Amino acid sequence: RRVRGSLGYEIPLYQELAILYGRQRECDKALMLYCHVLKDRAKAEEFCNTYYDIDNQIYYKLLRMYQCPMSLESLRLDKFKLEQPKPDIASAIDILVRHYKHIDVKQALALLPADTKLQDVEEFLCAILRDRTTDSRKNLLLKSLNLSDNLKVKSQKMHYQKDKLIVTAMDSCAVCNKRVGECAIAFYPDRRIVHYGCMSRDVTSSTDT
Repeated sequence: RRVRGSLGYEIPLYQELAILYGRQRECDKALMLYCHVLKDRAKAEEFCNTYYDIDNQIYYKLLRMYQCPMSLESLRLDKFKLEQPKPDIASAIDILVRHYKHIDVKQALALLPADTKLQDVEEFLCAILRDRTTDSRKNLLLKSLNLSDNLKVKSQKMHYQKDKLIVTAMDSCAVCNKRVGECAIAFYPDRRIVHYGCMSRDVTSSTDT
C-alpha cells in the first residue's frame, strides 16, 4: 500500500498503479485508470484478456466502466488536475460489438441508457443473431447425423434379427458331429451350426491348408 500510494497519489504514475491494482485483483480500479485516466482502450482490453481466465466478468466490467465510471475520489485522485470521468457510450458499444462473446447479453442491454438508438447497437444485435443462427444450424446438423446413425443401427439390427437361426441342444456340430448341447456356438453363411471351438479349429486348419 505504501508503494501504491507513492505511485498514484503523490507521483501520478497511473500505468504502474493500474498494474498494481490488477495484481491486487482490484480490476474495477485498474480499468478506471485505463479507460478514464490514461484513456488507453487498447491497454484496457489487453488487461481484460490477461485476467479473463481469473475473472470471466472482466469484459462486462470494462463495458460498465465506460458507461458508469467511478469517481476520482474513489481512487483518491481528486487532488490531481484530471478531467472528471464521463460516460463514454460510443466506446461501450464498440466494446460490446467486439467482445460480445465474453459478455452476458441481458446484462449488457440492461446497462445501456434508455435513449440508446437501435441503430447504435444494430451491429451488436446482428452479430448475436449470426452466432445463434450458426449454433442453431450446427445443432440441427448434429441432430440429423445422430438420427442417421440411429437409423443405420436400427437397420442393421433388423437385418440381423431377420437372419435368425433356431438351434436346440439336440442339433449337431457340422465339424465334430457331436450335439451342440449348451456350448457356445456359431454358424456359417450356409447356416451350418458348429461349436465355437470347432469353428476356430476349422478356420485354422483351412488356413494351414
